[in-house]
Amino acid sequence: MNKGKLKDTKVMLAVTLFAILFTVAGYRICAFTSDEADDAEFYTAKILSVGEPQVERIEIGEGVEPFENQWIPFTAEFTGGPEQGRTFEAIQYIDSLYAIPPREVEAGHHILVTRNEGEEDGGGWVYVEHDRGRYLIGLSLVFLLLVVLVGKFKGLATILSLATTAAAIFVIYIPSILKGYNIYLTTSILSVYIIVVSLIMMNGSNIKTYSAILGNIGGVAASGLLAFFMNGLLNVTGFIDEDYALLLSMDSAAPIDLRAVIWGSIVIGSLGAIMDIAMTIASAMNEVAEHMGEKSFRKLLRSGMNIGVDSIGTMTNTLVLAYIGGALAMVLLLVAYNKNVLFLFNLEMIVVEVAQAVIGSMGILLAVPATALISAYLHTIKPPEQLWGEGNE
Repeated sequence: MNKGKLKDTKVMLAVTLFAILFTVAGYRICAFTSDEADDAEFYTAKILSVGEPQVERIEIGEGVEPFENQWIPFTAEFTGGPEQGRTFEAIQYIDSLYAIPPREVEAGHHILVTRNEGEEDGGGWVYVEHDRGRYLIGLSLVFLLLVVLVGKFKGLATILSLATTAAAIFVIYIPSILKGYNIYLTTSILSVYIIVVSLIMMNGSNIKTYSAILGNIGGVAASGLLAFFMNGLLNVTGFIDEDYALLLSMDSAAPIDLRAVIWGSIVIGSLGAIMDIAMTIASAMNEVAEHMGEKSFRKLLRSGMNIGVDSIGTMTNTLVLAYIGGALAMVLLLVAYNKNVLFLFNLEMIVVEVAQAVIGSMGILLAVPATALISAYLHTIKPPEQLWGEGNE
């Protein structure tokens, strides 16, 4: 193993250890439990056989079309849990009031079941959902395998970086909000943590990485400030849809600030795209600097800006399309039932979606000159080995 790879390995191990300690400490501080959480237990099962469906016709009253309730008996075998391997009888209830009823069970289907404690006979097993998680796990494993096959060592670093990011969000960030901690503070801390840990894990300790880190922080900070300013200017209340309304009724340590949640969603949502463009510019400028005889701040800065301008369009499109895709059903409904454009673009849910896309794109725009300036400065202030040690890879 050459010195460069040995150094990268040591750096990755050190950053990984730091990420583990940070996650464990964050979990202990932010761990959240709710008395309102559903305590029902769910188990995986495989259907062995299905019986004849039973139908109950319910009359509501004159002039109202009756509806039908259907239940399908089936025999299944537990594929997980303490009773794995045991055969049992269960029922799938299908309520005709639902616009799109669940798919009827068939032999060979993998499903989730739970016990219906309301039954007079002491409780019976009922169908809950088809077991989709097993296929998601398979898809994710294929994705991770492709990352390793294509990226090799960098692929492993990418997977590790993804794991630390997911842990930071789900183990620390989400519980911290539910526990009542200041969302502005926790979002800022977690954003910096994700930027620093992810980029060092994937690219090692060098000028390229530190340029991207500083440029990324600059772009995200700009997005955060713009989002904070626009929340007040747009008179955002936080009542966008039923999800935000339900947050207020939760049993949390302190009332959840819905405006802060919107602010956090803008910052976290723009983080990945800004990270991408910052790393692209820093990496390209690193290559330019290595092949430049006499390093010139002005030439490097001009190169970085040219590279950034070429990437702005694709990154902005990526961010805007991601937000539109995430809210497509809502947009379709609003456009279908509201023809007045003036009214549409003053609805808070539309305003917030547009603000998220525009502010995130502005963060990308501002990350370009920030990364280019920092990278040009670090490459020309003094020889790289005097700043970060031998080697720049």
